[in-house]
Amino acid sequence: MEGYKNSYIEWGTVIAGAVVACAISFVLLQFGAVVGLAQIDFGSTPDANITPGGILGTGIWLLWVQLLASLTGGCLAGRMRMPIAGASEHERDMRDGVHGLLVWATATLAVVVAAGFAAAIAAVGQPAPTAETAAAADVVAMRENVAIIFAFGAAATSLVSAVVAWAAATKGGDHRDTGADHARYFTFRAIR
Repeated sequence: MEGYKNSYIEWGTVIAGAVVACAISFVLLQFGAVVGLAQIDFGSTPDANITPGGILGTGIWLLWVQLLASLTGGCLAGRMRMPIAGASEHERDMRDGVHGLLVWATATLAVVVAAGFAAAIAAVGQPAPTAETAAAADVVAMRENVAIIFAFGAAATSLVSAVVAWAAATKGGDHRDTGADHARYFTFRAIR
């Protein structure tokens, strides 16, 4: 059939969207760290300063970062994907959405790999636990509780950002198909 290629996936657009999503995440996380959103003390003592407001603020910031990165990467992939001649609107939306989902998955895996490397490097320099630090059962329990809350929040945020990447890619594909002109938003030239 004319217009069909050997592969339904355009990996160039997926990788481009994932790179943009990772870059946006990195920059926004730097901004968050500067204003203190990465400064939660996870309990070096039982009296550690862990407040529900601090956890909620950090959670909202991380949600915003992940949503904005997924939105941008997905929209870019949907907009840059080659149109398919003669495909129905549903088929175009599905393919654009899959490309957005693949952007999200690729960026998520890149972050997991980077975090794994960072954790491995950090673990190399850590001294063995002493009897004093191993005996602080309250501190360990508090850290475990906070870790469970953050893990659940990260998983929920990740699923929401997958949906956002899908929707943004279909919107980007729609802009591609309708020839939407956003020059006034994305140009440095004077608009007449």
